[in-house]
Amino acid sequence: MTDSQSSPTVLISGANGYFGGIACQFFRDQSWTVLTATRRPDADVSFDLNQPDQFAAQTLEQPVDLFIHAAAAHEVTCRDQPYQSIFQNVAGTRAALDFCVANHISRFVYLSTFHVFGHPTGHIDESTTPLPANDYGLSHLQSEDYLRLYRREQSLQTLVLRPSNFFGVPADVKSCDRWTLTPLGFCQSAVEDKQIVLRTPGYQRRNFIAVQDICGAIAAAYPQMDTLDLLHLPGPETLSIRGLAQLVQRVMQERFDIAIDVVLPDGEPIEDTFTYTSQRLAAVYQPQLTLKNFVFELCQRLLSV
Repeated sequence: MTDSQSSPTVLISGANGYFGGIACQFFRDQSWTVLTATRRPDADVSFDLNQPDQFAAQTLEQPVDLFIHAAAAHEVTCRDQPYQSIFQNVAGTRAALDFCVANHISRFVYLSTFHVFGHPTGHIDESTTPLPANDYGLSHLQSEDYLRLYRREQSLQTLVLRPSNFFGVPADVKSCDRWTLTPLGFCQSAVEDKQIVLRTPGYQRRNFIAVQDICGAIAAAYPQMDTLDLLHLPGPETLSIRGLAQLVQRVMQERFDIAIDVVLPDGEPIEDTFTYTSQRLAAVYQPQLTLKNFVFELCQRLLSV
C-alpha cells in the first residue's frame, strides 16, 4: 500500500463516463487519492480503448493500490457497432491487466454486468453459470475470463463485479450520454416533456442499485480481494418499470408541484422470471441508497439546468 491503510490510491479507467464520474467523486469524498485514465488531455493516464497496446505500454510515475476498470462499450454501442465494441471491451480489459502487471498494481476491479446471464430464469447468484445472449454480455464474460486468467497466472488480486441495474446522479448532467438508462431517461422525460411514455405495459420487475453503493462495496471489498474474486451487487429495491415511472410522477408532484402524465399501454401483469441475488454481499457490504432520493436529486438538477 502506498501511504497508509486509510488513504489508498485508486486509478479509474473511464473516469469521465457515467459510472466513472460518480466513482471519482465517491472515492475523493472517502479521502482516497484518485487518478484518472481516459482519452481526455487532462487525464493522469491516457487510455483509449481503440489503442490498447499504447495503454499497456505506459509507465506510471507513482504507486497505485487499486485499478477500477470501468471503461467499456455500453449495451447501445455493442448493438450498433459490434465489431469495434468487442475489441474495445475485451482487448481493452487485457491491456488494463497488462498495465497493472507492468506497474505493480496488485488489485484490479472489473465492472461487469448481470447481462452475462442473457435471458435468466430462476434464482441467480454467483454459483449460476453465465449464458450471454448478445455481444454486450458475451464481451463482458470474455473480459471476466481474462481476470480469472491473470489471477491464476499473474497473481493479481482481481475482483469481478456484476451489478444489477444501477442509478446515480451524473457527475456532469450536461455531458451525460446515458439517458437510455431507464431511471435517468424517465427523469429526463418528466422534466423536459412533462410525461413518461412506456412502450410496454411495464409490469416487468427490475432490481436497482446506486452507483455510490457499488463504490461502497468496492471500498469494503478492497481488503478482502485475496479471497474474493466475484461479487453480485443487487440493490435494496426491486420494482416494476411502470412502478418506477409512477415513482418519478409522484416525486415531481410532491416535491416540485409539477404534474406528469404517465402513458401506460394496456396489458396483463406478468410473473417474475428470475431473482438476482448474492451469496457473498451480506458479508461485505449492505447497499442502502433508494431510488426516491435519486429521483428527487436528479429532477432537481435537471430543473435547474
